[in-house]
Amino acid sequence: MRKIFKNEEQQKQFIKDGFVLLQLLDAKEVDTLLNYYNNQQFDNKIEAGFHISLDNENEDLVKEVGSKIKEIVVPKTSDLLDNCKVFTASYVIKEPGLQNIVPPHQDWTFVDENQFCSATVWTALVDVTEQNGALGVIRGSHKIFDHKRSSPSPQSKSPLSDHVFTLFPFVEIIEMKAGESLIFDNRLIHASPPNLSDQARIAVGIGITQSEAQLKHYYQNPTSGKLEEYEVDENFYTWFNNKRLSDLFDEGKSPSGLKKVREVERVVPDLSKEEMENLVQQLDGVEYNRPFMERLAKLFDYSIDGSKGEDQEPELVVTETWTDKRSFFQKYSPGNVVREVSWRIKGRP
Repeated sequence: MRKIFKNEEQQKQFIKDGFVLLQLLDAKEVDTLLNYYNNQQFDNKIEAGFHISLDNENEDLVKEVGSKIKEIVVPKTSDLLDNCKVFTASYVIKEPGLQNIVPPHQDWTFVDENQFCSATVWTALVDVTEQNGALGVIRGSHKIFDHKRSSPSPQSKSPLSDHVFTLFPFVEIIEMKAGESLIFDNRLIHASPPNLSDQARIAVGIGITQSEAQLKHYYQNPTSGKLEEYEVDENFYTWFNNKRLSDLFDEGKSPSGLKKVREVERVVPDLSKEEMENLVQQLDGVEYNRPFMERLAKLFDYSIDGSKGEDQEPELVVTETWTDKRSFFQKYSPGNVVREVSWRIKGRP
């Protein structure tokens, strides 16, 4: 497989860990992207607290915003990436609030991963920490599955969706300064805690792959259960977000106007809690993040294993803008966590 990075050490780290952290934008470029975001009128800006500009109803606006992001970010990658192309570009926003936890997940399959690799360049526009919902990863987890990651969610069920409590303890929070980028393999399992600050966590993400790779999308046929394989271009992602694909599935339909290559059997792993834990624990550099889980347990008044605990004061302070007194897990079971938020994050963290 042809490399993604020009630098050999960065390429080795990307292969080993599934991600590379580096400085990408300067302060002026960060301010340009922040000011541009703040001057937009997005129709989904506060929807569910976690949102991406790709999910706006106005396709022209989605393209315009994507062009602005690429105008700033892509030139900064020219000395970094080895002949790659960009296929998505979006703002990725996490508003303040307890509900804005993102469960461990993987992104869609974007290319033939036997020949190519796809990745996200996730760039912070504000300093990000555990307190305001920084991105977290399971180091090396891009190596443990090779199934095709299909749409839509929740209908095309991910093998991770029943393992929220199993996987979260192994998430490593990556704190970043504004302008830093985390470049991660789209197979990498990633997640993020809630934003407990009083300000939105704002980032941008671009999707990249080798320039010669054919973009693909896998959609689960609502009747046969098989995966429909489509050859697509970057315009696909400005319209066919997971919400639209989910609606099509519920109507018993498939996407139209696309080049369908074939149908293949849908084969995904079905693992027990013990099997999933064993897979993750064998990864180099992965440890049980007990302090992180203890903070989440206190925050949501739960024991670490997910059972209801004694009432206790949260160690992390919740913003005054959050008024719903129910705990997160009273509102959402592990399965509901994925159903509520995963359609907004497919292909992005």
